[in-house]
Amino acid sequence: MIDSRVKTLLAKKLNLPSLPAVVQKVGELLQDPRSGTREIAELVATDPPLAAKVLKIANSSFYGLRERCLSTEQASAVLGLKVLRNVVTQAAVVTQFDHLKGSGFDMDELWRHSIVTGQVASFLARRTKKPLGMTPEEVYSCGLLHDLGRVVMLENMREPFLEAARRAQAENMPAHACEEHTFGFNHADVGALVAQHWGLPAVACGAIQYHHGPREAVAREAAVALVANANLLVHRAGDGNLTAAASTFDEATLRILGLSGTDVTDAVDFVEQSLLAVQV
Repeated sequence: MIDSRVKTLLAKKLNLPSLPAVVQKVGELLQDPRSGTREIAELVATDPPLAAKVLKIANSSFYGLRERCLSTEQASAVLGLKVLRNVVTQAAVVTQFDHLKGSGFDMDELWRHSIVTGQVASFLARRTKKPLGMTPEEVYSCGLLHDLGRVVMLENMREPFLEAARRAQAENMPAHACEEHTFGFNHADVGALVAQHWGLPAVACGAIQYHHGPREAVAREAAVALVANANLLVHRAGDGNLTAAASTFDEATLRILGLSGTDVTDAVDFVEQSLLAVQV
């Protein structure tokens, strides 16, 4: 997936973050048939700041709970194991990089975009008629983590990364293209390497690696096409260009994914609402 040249460049410049311990432990509990929602809730509850963030996310309008959850045990019972894992992953990953706030990069905006990309990718994964090799919950994680490479680059090489980000904005240049020109790799490369380091499935690593292309990679894998186009749709909707957002999925991509134009229109409406309600 990632060629040796890029791996060598990354190894020289970056320290890869570890998978948050609580996410790893939740994964282990999910593999244990003797464990259930109660055990996961108890694990999360041992970290009060994380538990508070989990409850904030669980009570957001995205999950549409009828009653407000007041405890992690209640949240786990209502949401179910797979959804709870996503909520914990979101809370833990965002918290892991809280120290980068105030670094000169808008972390809240990055997480808002990432979270909504995960949400719309999951939304469309439930509509697709083609096999993705992942569940909608796993697709959500790909969307959530697709820009994690930007966070890792910020942490490891702050000033050069910020300078590249400023240059991209000033020259109206895609951030990943400016990174490639400046460093010899981009945040999609970094994100895929982190995903491999965390033991995510190969299909998830590919969806993160190729969310900016190249075109042939996007067309080759349904999961890549879904995450790449969800990312672009959210960017366009976030810029207020709903017409462009609605045209994100061309006919070829709709065929690859087994989606209809109505599915995309519904997704644009979904994103418009999610951007207003997302919790970081």
